[in-house]
Amino acid sequence: MYREIDWNGVWKDLYEKNTETRGNGGCASVWASREKARMFLTQSRENPERIRHVIESLPLRTDSTVLDIGAGPGTLSVPLAGRVARVTAVEPAAGMAEVMEEYAAEEGVSNLSIVRKRWEDIDPAVDLDGPYDLVVASYSLGMPDIKTAVEAMCDVSSGWVYLFWFAGTTSWEQAMVDLWPGLHGEEFRFGPKVDVLWNVLYSMGIYPNVETVRMEHTRRFSSIDTAVDEFREQYRITSPAQEAVLREYLAANLRRENGGGFLHSGTTTRVRLWWEANGCR
Repeated sequence: MYREIDWNGVWKDLYEKNTETRGNGGCASVWASREKARMFLTQSRENPERIRHVIESLPLRTDSTVLDIGAGPGTLSVPLAGRVARVTAVEPAAGMAEVMEEYAAEEGVSNLSIVRKRWEDIDPAVDLDGPYDLVVASYSLGMPDIKTAVEAMCDVSSGWVYLFWFAGTTSWEQAMVDLWPGLHGEEFRFGPKVDVLWNVLYSMGIYPNVETVRMEHTRRFSSIDTAVDEFREQYRITSPAQEAVLREYLAANLRRENGGGFLHSGTTTRVRLWWEANGCR
């Protein structure tokens, strides 16, 4: 007998297993460091194609109001604020929010407000100034209950909802797939991808537009030591033996640039899903 799949339950299960595998305590805790947040902004600006692709895909007007959920260091919020009437950025990580404030000041942006909370903890009546013409969550869907999160997005949008997420193995996850058995004695467990997200939306009666693109993602490091330092926490390196495994892998897989330093690049499949907010109801 056919039994309907609880896709939100599938999302939760994959999310929890991935969080357990990474051992990072959730996305916000990873980016509490201001130094890491500044590094993330620098890396994002080294990959402008992703930023350009997101911004150019949005139906922006000079009088638009935008809600950017999981805004990070302002990668989208700050340039968006230069094109629209006002932007509200939701960002729980202390380091990310601090760097976003600095970035906004550097760019002379004054129509950006930052709410330092997880999306799941937002009280729209208290924390937000909605409804918004456009609600965006760009590669920031690290939320255990995606159905409730999307319902809340719909509730505060008077126009459109845009979600951006991943399909398949990302270029940075491939290294985890390769290394995890040797580092931790188990396979790397993925978080939920766009196939699960689509099915959650479909089960909610939301039938979004979909666009899929392949994009290059590039990381630059001044040395192997710098790369090891950056990946040490991410890969849960706690012993000299584990560090040796990581160092050997990076030495074999990073490409030396002509001008010095090392480069890691790979192609990642990214998916945009969007719908009118009245399609949520």
